[in-house]
Formats: sequence, C-alpha cells, structure tokens
Amino acid sequence: MNKSEPKINLDNECMERLADTFENSAKRWELIVYPSMIAFIVLAVYGFYLIYTLSRDVHNLSLTITTLTISVDRNMNELTNTVRTMDHTMVKMGNNIGNMDNNIKSMTQNVATMTYNTNSMAASTYYMRRDMRDLSKPMGMFTGFIP
Repeated sequence: MNKSEPKINLDNECMERLADTFENSAKRWELIVYPSMIAFIVLAVYGFYLIYTLSRDVHNLSLTITTLTISVDRNMNELTNTVRTMDHTMVKMGNNIGNMDNNIKSMTQNVATMTYNTNSMAASTYYMRRDMRDLSKPMGMFTGFIP
C-alpha cells in the first residue's frame, strides 16, 4: 500500500492541476463565450426588428399599390372615354374642315367672277366718262342759250 499512496498523491496533484487548468480554461472560454452570446442575442433582436420593419413596409407597399391600381383603373376608364370623345370630335372637325375647304373653293370662284364683273364695270365707267366728255363739247354751245 505504500506504493499506492504516492500514486494517489500524484493522481491527486494531477487532478488538482487538471481542475485548475480546466478552471483557467473555463474562465478564458467565459471571456469569449458570454460576450459572444450577448452579441448573438443583440444581433438576433436587431435582425428580428429588421425583418419586422421590412414586413410592415412591404405590407404598406402592397396597400399603396392596391390603392394605386384601383385609382389607375378608375382613371383609365375615364381617360378611355375622354379619348373616344376626342376621337369623335376630331372626326367631326375633319368633316367640317372638308366642308370649309369646299366653301372656300366656291368663294374663290365667286370672288374671281366678282373681280371680272368689277373690271367690266370699271371699263364701262371709263367708256361712259369718255363718251360724256366727248358729248360735253358739242353741248357746250347750248349753255349759252339756256338760262
């Protein structure tokens, strides 16, 4: 048993050294693991906050797009009706412009006829004036007889 006692002492010393080493190692791991766990928890909470905020923003975006779609649909129907009305109005305007073109052609012909007639009247007036002048010379001798 004597031989076993020193072995027991060695084993006790080894166990104490192992326990001390394990305790020192555990303290070093505590310095790494606990702050890492706290950082992980903080990052997890922040990640949850980001995901929650993102899902809320996406929800608001979907509501806005739905409202916008309804508004565009309603306004698109009004726009379609307005464009149809404008199309009919443009067709009527095109027809009226065609009628105006025909009327202007007719007016141009009438003005040409009036110009010809006015020129004829001017020539007739010129001949009448000349004839009156020629007639006034022989009539000048009767002015002495007329009181």
